[in-house]
Amino acid sequence: MPSMALIVKIVRVVLEYGMLFWLLWFVLHLSRRMFTNVRREIKQQKPPVVTHHEAVLTVEKAGEKELIGRRFAFNDQISIGRGSDNDIVIPERYVSHHHTVIFRRGSQYVIEDLGSMNHTYLNEQILKGSAYLKQGDVIRVGFVTLKFER
Repeated sequence: MPSMALIVKIVRVVLEYGMLFWLLWFVLHLSRRMFTNVRREIKQQKPPVVTHHEAVLTVEKAGEKELIGRRFAFNDQISIGRGSDNDIVIPERYVSHHHTVIFRRGSQYVIEDLGSMNHTYLNEQILKGSAYLKQGDVIRVGFVTLKFER
């Protein structure tokens, strides 16, 4: 008959490994449940509806909370300024009534500053006249930062 010390040792080892296996099962079960929810949410998200010839401006930073995250899709031209007749209205006093315009020239898009007093910034450089835009360019008008996507 085995001694009491041996029985206690066997019970202890079984309990230790049992706890390890239970912990491993719990972590795997929890991670599977979390990733299932993440996959489901990703599937429910719809990509933005943008045609081949469309471009998108996404507001990354703004003083106005309702502007942050907004996306503005356009084909041929989009105007930015403080005036209500612009496509993107930025209600800041540092923004001119008609501040800047982006338009398509052939298969590319061009940004042009319309003589604003506080300038338009393209990739943190003052835009003088006009420039061609490329994917990921950052445009700043007043305190609003927009990202150009194509």
